[in-house]
Amino acid sequence: MDRLEAALKTHPGLKRPKNEDAVGGEATPWGGVYVVADGMGGHRTGEVASRLAVETVLARLSREEPPSPKDLLEALEEANGRIHREAQRPENRGMGTTCTVLVLDLPYALVAHVGDSRAYLLREGNLLQLTEDHSWVAERLKEGVLTRTEAERHPYRNVLTRALGLPEARFDLVEVRLAPGEGVLLVTDGLYGHVPEEEWRLGRDLQASLEAMVAEALRRGGDDNVTAVALRVE
Repeated sequence: MDRLEAALKTHPGLKRPKNEDAVGGEATPWGGVYVVADGMGGHRTGEVASRLAVETVLARLSREEPPSPKDLLEALEEANGRIHREAQRPENRGMGTTCTVLVLDLPYALVAHVGDSRAYLLREGNLLQLTEDHSWVAERLKEGVLTRTEAERHPYRNVLTRALGLPEARFDLVEVRLAPGEGVLLVTDGLYGHVPEEEWRLGRDLQASLEAMVAEALRRGGDDNVTAVALRVE
């Protein structure tokens, strides 16, 4: 049976009083479930939204049998409902979160995604982005209205077009087959917003690699929370 190596790292950054990112994961007999979420709506509400997303998804999917794509979507819908209900409280107005979930039913990897946290496939030493950002600037990039350089500097670059916490949420699903040596990387925008993906290095020690990538994001300003999860089939 294939062995799975996993590493998780999150940091509040250098400018924020709290970490509005949340991360969680659990290895299972069939593979595992891993989640990253980047909350929004202010320090308290963002922190609550991302935590609710991670807790709900893990509680729903961490079980003896591998979850189906339907199970995965239902877990996200449940998380969306919980966050939306909490957002009706006056003190929680504007609450929401991104959410990117990886379900490993080895040798298959299933990714569900909403928002602008990302999933990448690690294959033959290269990183291939599996998810599309659900953001205003990403849509303008696809339309050819903005260049990549303009999008990186645009004042609306953090405006999401999809997120958990809305009355209805739409999710993307991506499935890939992992060969030995291949893996998946989940990240929030606190990493890719500071360190271009072509500079990321995932070496033999995944935890040390994530520590180095997060440290580089902090060195370059660290004005956002930073979170990453790396999984690799050995």
